Amino acid sequence: MDRGEHVRWFAREVLPHEADVRRWLLRRIRGLPDCHIDEIVQEAYARLWAVGAERILNPRGYFFVTARHVVGEVLRRSRVVSIETMADIETLNIIDQDVGPERRLSGREEIERMGRVLTTLPPKCREAFELRKFEELSQRQIAQRMQVSESTVEKHLVKALRMVKQAMNDTTTAGQSLAGKAHEYRHGKQ
Repeated sequence: MDRGEHVRWFAREVLPHEADVRRWLLRRIRGLPDCHIDEIVQEAYARLWAVGAERILNPRGYFFVTARHVVGEVLRRSRVVSIETMADIETLNIIDQDVGPERRLSGREEIERMGRVLTTLPPKCREAFELRKFEELSQRQIAQRMQVSESTVEKHLVKALRMVKQAMNDTTTAGQSLAGKAHEYRHGKQ
């Protein structure tokens, strides 16, 4: 595809979705200044442009997913991120219409692994985490339900997030290590 065709494709298939992506980001990410949204959109454009029309089957969905990834990178680089913003980032999941059997299996495995990790959390941390993630309650609502202060809820959520992240990383590392050892065994490198 020559540059002119690429420009026309981009104008026709990507640019019309900018307003929707901006609205979606504004609704989903509390506490993210508008200037960051401009940067997120521009970075998403750059990435979409670089990938090219030939490789993108669903430009609208790809735009949303790319913006979500950029937000994640911005938040990871931030020194201070509120618990509300981190909780909101989890709601940015976009359904990919081209999900194959491998990704479905991988998703099921992730859900099972998350279930096992949740059982290892202290009871109050698990309760706060589940109320936030599964019932989508605010910190205030969780505090009322658990009959504790909002700061206590925030402490439970931070601890739960830290423990979940660590446990998920540990199981991923262990799985990669086992896969490597199995590969070595199959190829006679013991």
